[in-house]
Amino acid sequence: MNYTVTVIGVGLIGGSLCHAFKKEGLNTIGVSSQDTIKKAEDLKIIDRGYSYDGIGEAVKEADFVFICTPLLEIGRILPLVIENSKKNCIISDVGSTKSTICSLAERNKKRGVYFVGGHPMAGSEKRGIDNANPYLFYDAVWVITPLKGTPKRVVKSISNLISMVGAKIMILTPELHDKIAANISHLPQFLAVLLTNQLADKNNDLYRNLAAGGFRDMTRIASSDFSIWKGIIETNRDEIFSAMEEYKRRLEKMINSMHDLEFIKSEFEKAAEERKTIPRYSKGFLKPLVDVRVTVRDKPGELAKITNIIYYQGVNIKDIEIINIREGEGGILRLGFSEKREANTAAQALSKFGYDVIIV
Repeated sequence: MNYTVTVIGVGLIGGSLCHAFKKEGLNTIGVSSQDTIKKAEDLKIIDRGYSYDGIGEAVKEADFVFICTPLLEIGRILPLVIENSKKNCIISDVGSTKSTICSLAERNKKRGVYFVGGHPMAGSEKRGIDNANPYLFYDAVWVITPLKGTPKRVVKSISNLISMVGAKIMILTPELHDKIAANISHLPQFLAVLLTNQLADKNNDLYRNLAAGGFRDMTRIASSDFSIWKGIIETNRDEIFSAMEEYKRRLEKMINSMHDLEFIKSEFEKAAEERKTIPRYSKGFLKPLVDVRVTVRDKPGELAKITNIIYYQGVNIKDIEIINIREGEGGILRLGFSEKREANTAAQALSKFGYDVIIV
């Protein structure tokens, strides 16, 4: 394949895409700030780079375009990308909500140019091109949301391209994606914020000192950066509101049934059974473990060496998986840890021994 791929926004996600595509031998063009493009060129993960005012030029020969900017910026850039793309170009994005973006693409559609929404379930605690990694998407679910009437060959083409970077494709409608996200990602975020602020309003160190264990686990995501959530709320407000209303009804019923222990018991039992059905280590909207992904060489003893390094740090590996090993080349080892602290300890130790490591 001699495809040309243009990636707009060469940060963690966009930079990792450039790195992965370049590794596969594709002609890769990056669009970002001048400083970031200089870094991408130094890292040799793009063949050519443009600043944002050169988007029109950067996409005109592309077979595929990925818009990897912050969510609200995607909406500003998308019409310009569609306007300047050649016939049979396939455009996608990596935004975490889909209906608003897909509706915008529908309104700006151009004959022979195709848009397929996308949302990779991949990321890292670190940001920016300095932390780009070609293996970031290995074993992650990548949801795509084709517009109505998109030819099957287009869906197949972009699915094949995304599969090259190690991701697993799931196809949803934009509306269903956003409804699911509102219920299993966006609603929990608001609940974590409210629970944490209820503690904050007590303004009492006795409460804080005892708020460990389960409380910290439940409210981990309360520390999320609002600059990311601003775009999510603005583009998925109706579905978030609907999920909140449904939760409000359940909470009111629980409040009104506090005297009914049989009802409360049935709710506990139902929740316990439902939780058993949730995949333990799958990559979804909310990730259950802190992953350390290690680039490994294809040679005897590598797995034993890595696990021994971690063993001597006194941390416990909760899950281990070998991903996409290529004979003679190597691949990725995924290590799951319960705590971020343990993941950091393992990553630092492995880095000292020369391993390329990313925390996800």
